[in-house]
Amino acid sequence: MKIKQLYTFRTVCEEESITKAAERLSTTQPAISRTISELEESLGTQLFDRTSRKIVLNEAGQLFLSKVIPLLEIYEDLQRGFQDSEINYELKIGATPSVAASLLFPILEKFRSGHGEVTIRVTVDSESELEQQLIHRKIDMALTEGMTDDEHFVKVPLSSEPLSVLCSPSFPAAAAGTLSVPELSRQPLLLKEPGSMIRRIVDSAFLFYDTAVTPSWTSTSSAVLLQAARDGLGIAILPRSLAESDLQSGTLTELDVPDFRLDCTTHVTFLQDKYQTPAFQAFMNVILFSVT
Repeated sequence: MKIKQLYTFRTVCEEESITKAAERLSTTQPAISRTISELEESLGTQLFDRTSRKIVLNEAGQLFLSKVIPLLEIYEDLQRGFQDSEINYELKIGATPSVAASLLFPILEKFRSGHGEVTIRVTVDSESELEQQLIHRKIDMALTEGMTDDEHFVKVPLSSEPLSVLCSPSFPAAAAGTLSVPELSRQPLLLKEPGSMIRRIVDSAFLFYDTAVTPSWTSTSSAVLLQAARDGLGIAILPRSLAESDLQSGTLTELDVPDFRLDCTTHVTFLQDKYQTPAFQAFMNVILFSVT
């Protein structure tokens, strides 16, 4: 097994195409195919299922990839450390829209002020998509309101804040100021997408009172839900920090729902076996000192 074979294998997995891998590595398709075949022969197993149109990573290939990526990360770090005193790293950060809006920008500003040599790539997406990107090692870490418990993940809690029940001052329910849980459940609700941590917290709270809800709006974007609430289209349940300016300006008001006190915890999540480069460790330090 040669390091070139491992790099070729990783590139084919990332590109999901021999043709694109050949273009990226400035070589030919037959050369890529030959390298993959030699690697499979040395391992004694196939890593891809081949069809007439494409190749798909099989179970053995997925297991092998999970071991190859950390190995190549260590190898690349060794190369950088001994070949060049001006070390350049790349960090791939994922964040949900809510966390990106509330936490990510000041963290990035603080990190860049002391680590200008590090290239940062940011992906803003739903928790479920970020979880898949972590698993497939397309991002190094994810800043989210939470993820499903998985033994492969390390989850570090950063901060906790209340969820607020928000609506326009002109919305009919705003006149009362206080709602019971059953009354809230009958309102047009503007909720985060199913599967997100905030949505799971809200759904669990309603189920505790034997109440199921069907929201009027669902969205991965908290900004969209806040705008819908401003326009009087319903009641949003979101982290209070996202609505601070609206509450101060009076474009939104907060409803009191006794016995419906919900909190949301923000986490930074990464894989257990993630190789932590100096850039990764430095970014984690900035996160921990900036948020906690």
